[in-house]
Order: sequence, then structure tokens, then C-alpha cells
Amino acid sequence: MAGLIALFAWSPWKEATEVEWVGRYRAWSDGVDVSLQSGLALSRADCESTFDDEVGEPPQERLQPVAAAARRGCAALSPSRWRNGKADVVRALIDAHDDRLPPRRRRDVSEIARSSVGVRPAVYCWQPAGWAPFAEQYAIVRGGEETSLKGISDRARNRIDLDPAVCDALRFYLRRMRPTSLSYENFEMAEALMVVTHQAEHLKVRTASEAEVECYALQHVRPLIRAAGWEAEYATEMALQAWELSYQQLPPAFRTPACRDGGPLDRNPRSSAWP
Repeated sequence: MAGLIALFAWSPWKEATEVEWVGRYRAWSDGVDVSLQSGLALSRADCESTFDDEVGEPPQERLQPVAAAARRGCAALSPSRWRNGKADVVRALIDAHDDRLPPRRRRDVSEIARSSVGVRPAVYCWQPAGWAPFAEQYAIVRGGEETSLKGISDRARNRIDLDPAVCDALRFYLRRMRPTSLSYENFEMAEALMVVTHQAEHLKVRTASEAEVECYALQHVRPLIRAAGWEAEYATEMALQAWELSYQQLPPAFRTPACRDGGPLDRNPRSSAWP
């Protein structure tokens, strides 16, 4: 009897958690990727069958749209359409999480994107209890690329979703309240401006790499601080914090040697002020 109880406690048939189910989706999606890249023919029926076998039904009803989006990706298995299908999965994941704890739409943050980048997206600031589980599952779907997800953009929806900590750091900028001198809040505000403009740049230039977009975002900090009415010295201080404490610490995929004074990505090459 004790052995039987132990068997059921360990049982592999036990219902998966949301995180485990998302992990199964990722493994299945990777397998389809490999097949497509190898030029192997994979029919819709085979694709859906492997999904049923390897991923199965989600543990929570709210993830049913995610499963449906994944299965729709099997309909036309060309590499480009498969990529679009994976984007639909991410959108369904966002909707599954923001339905439970709806984020707040922020037109004032959208104005930052408009004034700096020239786009006018719908910007949403999430609640902490909603963002944390979404960020964890998003990282799995993207293969663990996001160690600390601060924002995400969707050009099809013209939408930006933000970590609540980013929105909290923006309160100083939006209220035109300068943080205490030498406080960490100055860096947080500079980094938050970079996050917003990074996502806005993604909406503006579809083909730009993460490294290019991050370099452009870096260069928005100085003019945004000046536009808020603060003096040039403070704008330089904030730009240098963004450069030294944020940009220089990013993973290699987000940095490039082209991002420098006078470099190919310098948007104001006639000025020696950098960034």
C-alpha cells in the first residue's frame, strides 16, 4: 500500500502546472522549428497530432486560447507563417494574463513614445501580481532569452506592455519631479525612459535588431530630460547613467560596437555629446 501511494504521488500522469505546460509547448515548438529548418515536410495532421501527444490540453481554461493559437500554427507550415503563429501564441498568453488582472492603459506614457520616437502606441502598465507569472511564462516561450523582462511590444496591435516597476520609475518624469541628487531613483528613471523608447523603436522599425533598437533608445534619454524642462547638466548626467550603468551592463545581444560617438548608429553625428 505504501508503495502504491508513493507511485501515485510521483505519477507522471499528474496534471501539469501552467509553467510545466508552457514548457511542453516550447519543447514541441522547438521540434517543429527543427523540422522546418531541415526542410522536412510536416503535414497539418502530423503537427496537430504531435501537439496533442507532447503538449496536450492546458491545465487551466484561461490558457485554452494559447493552445488554440498553437494548433492554428499547424495550418500552414511555411517558416514565415510559423513565425506569425508563434507571435499569435504570445498574444494569447498576454491576453490570458491581463484578463485576470487587467493592466492600466497609460496615455501619458504613450505621449513619451510619441514625442521621442514618433509613434503613438497603446501603452499598458501591469500590476505586479499579473506581470510576474506572465514574465516567467513568456521567458519559457521565448526560450529563456528574457532574464528580466521589462517590456514587450506588438506592432500588429500597436501596443506596448510594461513591467510595473518601469511605470513606477516613470512617475518622476511624468510629474516633472526631479529625484534626490545621487539617488538610485535617477538611474531607474533613465532606464525606464530607455525601456519605453526601446519598445517604441521596435514599433517604428520592424527590421531593426535588439542592439540597434537599444542604441537608439539610449540616445533618447538626453533630449527627453531636456524636454521635461531640466537643465543641460542634469540631462548629461542622466544620459551618462543610461550609458554606463544600463547599456554597458546589457547582454551581448543588446550591445554593438556601432553604438558610439560618431558611429553608424549615432543619430546626431555632428555633436560630440554622447550619448
